[in-house]
Amino acid sequence: MATMVASPDAADAQPDNDMRRHCAFQFPAVLLTVGAARWDELRMSYLLLARDSETAVRRTLSFSLHEIAHVLDTQVVETELLDVFEAFIHDAEEIRVGVI
Repeated sequence: MATMVASPDAADAQPDNDMRRHCAFQFPAVLLTVGAARWDELRMSYLLLARDSETAVRRTLSFSLHEIAHVLDTQVVETELLDVFEAFIHDAEEIRVGVI
Protein backbone atom coordinates (compact mmCIF):
# COMPACT_ATOMS: atom_id res chain seq x y z
CA MET A 1 0.00 0.00 0.00
CA ALA A 2 2.83 2.42 0.82
CA THR A 3 4.18 2.05 -2.70
CA MET A 4 0.78 2.80 -4.23
CA VAL A 5 0.26 5.78 -1.94
CA ALA A 6 3.72 7.28 -2.34
CA SER A 7 4.03 6.84 -6.09
CA PRO A 8 2.76 9.72 -8.23
CA ASP A 9 2.48 7.18 -11.04
CA ALA A 10 0.18 4.91 -9.06
CA ALA A 11 -2.47 5.17 -11.78
CA ASP A 12 -0.03 3.52 -14.19
CA ALA A 13 0.11 0.41 -12.01
CA GLN A 14 -3.57 -0.41 -12.72
CA PRO A 15 -4.14 -3.38 -10.43
CA ASP A 16 -6.93 -5.67 -11.59
CA ASN A 17 -10.57 -4.67 -11.13
CA ASP A 18 -11.23 -6.95 -8.16
CA MET A 19 -8.25 -5.60 -6.25
CA ARG A 20 -9.34 -2.00 -6.80
CA ARG A 21 -12.89 -2.86 -5.72
CA HIS A 22 -11.57 -4.56 -2.57
CA CYS A 23 -9.39 -1.52 -1.84
CA ALA A 24 -12.43 0.73 -2.21
CA PHE A 25 -14.46 -1.51 0.09
CA GLN A 26 -11.78 -1.57 2.79
CA PHE A 27 -10.82 2.10 2.51
CA PRO A 28 -13.11 3.39 5.30
CA ALA A 29 -11.73 0.77 7.72
CA VAL A 30 -8.16 1.64 6.83
CA LEU A 31 -8.82 5.36 7.36
CA LEU A 32 -10.60 4.70 10.63
CA THR A 33 -7.68 2.54 11.80
CA VAL A 34 -4.88 4.96 10.92
CA GLY A 35 -6.92 8.08 11.72
CA ALA A 36 -7.57 11.41 10.05
CA ALA A 37 -4.04 12.59 10.86
CA ARG A 38 -2.75 10.25 8.15
CA TRP A 39 -5.23 11.35 5.47
CA ASP A 40 -2.37 12.97 3.54
CA GLU A 41 -0.86 9.52 3.06
CA LEU A 42 -4.14 8.06 1.81
CA ARG A 43 -5.52 10.99 -0.17
CA MET A 44 -4.02 10.10 -3.55
CA SER A 45 -5.19 6.49 -3.35
CA TYR A 46 -8.71 7.62 -2.46
CA LEU A 47 -8.87 10.15 -5.28
CA LEU A 48 -7.56 7.60 -7.79
CA LEU A 49 -10.21 5.12 -6.69
CA ALA A 50 -12.91 7.82 -6.85
CA ARG A 51 -12.00 8.45 -10.52
CA ASP A 52 -11.56 4.78 -11.39
CA SER A 53 -12.83 3.68 -14.79
CA GLU A 54 -14.72 0.74 -13.27
CA THR A 55 -18.23 1.55 -12.10
CA ALA A 56 -18.05 -1.07 -9.32
CA VAL A 57 -15.10 0.72 -7.72
CA ARG A 58 -16.78 4.14 -7.78
CA ARG A 59 -20.06 2.61 -6.61
CA THR A 60 -18.35 1.03 -3.62
CA LEU A 61 -16.79 4.36 -2.64
CA SER A 62 -20.04 6.25 -3.15
CA PHE A 63 -21.75 4.09 -0.54
CA SER A 64 -19.02 4.82 2.00
CA LEU A 65 -18.47 8.54 1.39
CA HIS A 66 -20.39 9.40 4.56
CA GLU A 67 -18.09 7.14 6.58
CA ILE A 68 -14.99 8.84 5.18
CA ALA A 69 -16.52 12.24 5.94
CA HIS A 70 -17.28 11.13 9.50
CA VAL A 71 -13.59 10.36 10.16
CA LEU A 72 -12.15 13.49 8.54
CA ASP A 73 -12.51 17.01 9.89
CA THR A 74 -14.95 19.48 8.37
CA GLN A 75 -12.33 21.50 6.50
CA VAL A 76 -10.96 18.42 4.69
CA VAL A 77 -14.48 17.29 3.85
CA GLU A 78 -15.36 20.69 2.41
CA THR A 79 -12.11 21.14 0.45
CA GLU A 80 -11.54 17.59 -0.80
CA LEU A 81 -14.59 15.38 -0.46
CA LEU A 82 -17.09 17.87 -1.80
CA ASP A 83 -15.57 17.47 -5.28
CA VAL A 84 -15.84 13.69 -4.95
CA PHE A 85 -19.47 14.04 -3.85
CA GLU A 86 -20.25 16.25 -6.84
CA ALA A 87 -18.58 13.80 -9.22
CA PHE A 88 -20.57 10.92 -7.75
CA ILE A 89 -23.86 12.82 -7.86
CA HIS A 90 -23.35 13.44 -11.60
CA ASP A 91 -22.24 9.86 -12.32
CA ALA A 92 -24.32 6.84 -13.31
CA GLU A 93 -27.47 6.14 -11.32
CA GLU A 94 -25.96 3.16 -9.51
CA ILE A 95 -23.25 5.50 -8.18
CA ARG A 96 -25.57 8.43 -7.41
CA VAL A 97 -27.76 6.26 -5.23
CA GLY A 98 -24.79 5.66 -2.93
CA VAL A 99 -24.49 9.30 -1.96
CA ILE A 100 -28.18 10.07 -1.72
